[in-house]
Amino acid sequence: MQEEEVGDKSSIEKLPETPVSKGERLCLLMGPFEGDAQAQSLKIALEKRDVESVAFPKNISLAPEYWVYLEPVESRKTAIIKLRELQVRKIDSYLISQGELRNGISLGLFKNVDSANRLLKQRISEGYDAKIKEVPKERLEYWVATKEEANLQTVARVDKVLDERNLNTNKRQIFCKSIASGVELP
Repeated sequence: MQEEEVGDKSSIEKLPETPVSKGERLCLLMGPFEGDAQAQSLKIALEKRDVESVAFPKNISLAPEYWVYLEPVESRKTAIIKLRELQVRKIDSYLISQGELRNGISLGLFKNVDSANRLLKQRISEGYDAKIKEVPKERLEYWVATKEEANLQTVARVDKVLDERNLNTNKRQIFCKSIASGVELP
């Protein structure tokens, strides 16, 4: 294999400094990418440049939403009767048709817990036995990590691939052992 010219060293200087204990090796982590296809494509392009890498998904926890609802009743028919009663009173409501709250009534889904609590208190004051449920949210991101140390040659090859593909992505150093062990990566 012919060694490539390193070129502009500014790319390595852009990486945040990571304290390294003796014997610890640093690799590169790039992402996030919205789809697996993007991550796999980058992995293949890196490997064509002799940079062994791995692509992997990671679940990212987002702020939860808050669901105000009336508990499920025994049948769909009973739930529809309750729904019509709410709608006659001009209360925004919807039948929940699936999941653990099937045959319950949705009164609203909120990003802000204070808004959900205000509606909850209002419905309780109107005589409804409303409840609130925190709904967790996640997003799947895809990342690519080099399996080899982030030395000047590796960084130069990675930068060349990123430039060729016009990818403006986060690139940072992580401990190589994190990749090998499959630990939860940053």
